[in-house]
Amino acid sequence: MNHLDTILLVAAALAYLLGSMAYGAHLSLRLPLLARYGRLAAVLGSVAHTVAIGVHCAHTHATPFRTPAETLSASAWAIVTAYLTLDLVAKQKPTALGAFALPAAFLCVFGGAVLEAGQRPTTVLQPHLPAWPVNQPLPSTFGSTGNLESGVVSLHVIALLFAFGLLVLAFGTSILYLTQHRLLKQKKFVGLFGKLPPLNTLDHQAFTLVAFAFPLLSVGIISGALRAATGGLAGAWMVDPKILTSAVTWALYGAYLLLHGAPSWRGVRANYLLIGGLLLALLTYFIPTTAHRFG
Repeated sequence: MNHLDTILLVAAALAYLLGSMAYGAHLSLRLPLLARYGRLAAVLGSVAHTVAIGVHCAHTHATPFRTPAETLSASAWAIVTAYLTLDLVAKQKPTALGAFALPAAFLCVFGGAVLEAGQRPTTVLQPHLPAWPVNQPLPSTFGSTGNLESGVVSLHVIALLFAFGLLVLAFGTSILYLTQHRLLKQKKFVGLFGKLPPLNTLDHQAFTLVAFAFPLLSVGIISGALRAATGGLAGAWMVDPKILTSAVTWALYGAYLLLHGAPSWRGVRANYLLIGGLLLALLTYFIPTTAHRFG
């Protein structure tokens, strides 16, 4: 990173941290002013983050997700963008969810900064292509399409980033749902109980987030499969652990959407599915791979 985009990214991280504090305090004190401060911090952080990404792209002439650190930073931007969009269109402002979304964004930026400090500058994200004899020309599917400048790969990453942002919010909503449900079951009608949205609101909110995330997840997986199938990997990519785990994650969220209408699968069971789905998505990111990797 150059000096300017680093400053902007630090400013964004500080804004996310301040927003986390404001939303967290609002969850406890229920002061409308704190929610407005949290929303303002989220907007300012998002603007600074967007400009930082733009400056970085202009400086490097590359996409902003070539490395694990850059991908974490882009994930934070996607989470905040998804949250602010929900805050804009939702009839009931998701201020309680802000106490989850902003800390998640801050942790992603912070984690990316930690990785940035220890990684090699030349590390890029690209499929792990098989060796090719040096005395033979590369096929047309290699070369410029073998990295993130490929439109298909960019589509793959962008779709998955926004899907991840929405699924993180769905995860946060499910945590709020299960917390509210436990308080209701224990008949603790004071404290946090009166400060969280009703169960029906949280359930509908989570379902809506997954309903928008699932098509993006599908596009991301399909475009990645197309790139792998045409990138010289033959059938090896089909048994790659990362790809298999991605398919299981996709199936789990698909099952959530299908089963949501069934009375026996609404409520607690459905929200546990969302928690398992995000944990599986995180496992997909860190799982060892042979056909898709950074570096």
